[in-house]
Amino acid sequence: MSRREFTKAVYAQIVKRALHPKHGICCEGCGLVLGAKPYHVDHTIPDALQVDKSRKLTADDGKLLGVECCHKPKTVEDVGVIAKAKRVEGRYLGLKAPKQKIKSPGFAKAARAEKTATKIMPGYRALFAPADQPSEVGK
Repeated sequence: MSRREFTKAVYAQIVKRALHPKHGICCEGCGLVLGAKPYHVDHTIPDALQVDKSRKLTADDGKLLGVECCHKPKTVEDVGVIAKAKRVEGRYLGLKAPKQKIKSPGFAKAARAEKTATKIMPGYRALFAPADQPSEVGK
């Protein structure tokens, strides 16, 4: 079923509820005074998570949120929650087949290359040579 939208009357009730007598429209999420900044009326509980969509929406089902301060972060969070709910429902109904292992022999293991001798810095042996051997530092 498609997403339900708020009627004009319910939308007006939500905007009136968020209207401050002195400062104007305020975000209901964080209380920021929006003034002329953009705002959206968003569902308190994401509409995709509602089971009974025959019930009419009321002013209690929505919040006025500032686009930058609260609506974008809430939408990002809601998208993740909705996707997880769909995955869980799909697994419950058996719509997603379990992953199976590949039934082929696969690829042969690659042979490891032999290590080559590393180049030693000049004077390195002289620093760590035993005391009974002459050092190469003065040479």
